[in-house]
Amino acid sequence: MESRTSRIRVKSARFDWHSVKALGVQTGSRAQWNAAQDKKKERTMPRAYPTYPYIEPLSADMTEEEIVQLINDMMSQNPGLSLRDGGPLDKLCRALNVDVEYSEMPNEILLDVPLDRRPVIWLPKMGRTRQDRMTLATGLGHWLLHIPKTREMHPNVGIQALYHPTDKVALREARIFAFDLLMPQETFTTLWYEGKAQLVSETLNVPTQAVYDRAQWLDLTKASAPAPQSRKEDHDPFVAPAPSKPKEAAPPMPSVGGYARRIGS
Repeated sequence: MESRTSRIRVKSARFDWHSVKALGVQTGSRAQWNAAQDKKKERTMPRAYPTYPYIEPLSADMTEEEIVQLINDMMSQNPGLSLRDGGPLDKLCRALNVDVEYSEMPNEILLDVPLDRRPVIWLPKMGRTRQDRMTLATGLGHWLLHIPKTREMHPNVGIQALYHPTDKVALREARIFAFDLLMPQETFTTLWYEGKAQLVSETLNVPTQAVYDRAQWLDLTKASAPAPQSRKEDHDPFVAPAPSKPKEAAPPMPSVGGYARRIGS
């Protein structure tokens, strides 16, 4: 990723568990936000509370190696939070002070971080377990990689990570976090060579499409080779649906004497 001048980088050398937990219960008591700073990035988001503005999370400018190191630090400090068995992420969310709620579709918000409430990751009400795990992991990626930096630069605004954001860089980083959290490279590669996508999907409890995306990322399959037809439970909420084909207008009916009339009538 291209470097930026005067940027605030996430401290990824060591994972500060206590700082992240504290961030989840802050109530916005920090110094007054400078309204002139990055005004163009500020916007009113869906579901925003009326008393203050919201902003999308800023990218962390982290490499995948730095993201993997952060994950390893986090897991080493909490050995009881093993995710390699494909189990639920509820315990990890609770440890990070992040709530999980369900909403009707369509819902644009993935992670909502108000000023005076706990952060919430929003899942589709009728979602599937495997995709919910990927979605939760992506939301946690935003929470750990982007929220500390964004809150530091914009202390008096809410933060909302969207399923289809304006800037795709932060979402890409969060997705890399999710891939490395749920499908670590060594484990993934071993399973891939033993039984390809089906074994990986069943063992790690992740969507088949995510498995193929991870395999392409690791150069284990040809980028030009299309993945098999995805099942309904593999629907990726981060991929914008294709625009529906407009319905063709019915051909005009010939008129006689100013009245519409069917041909042959």
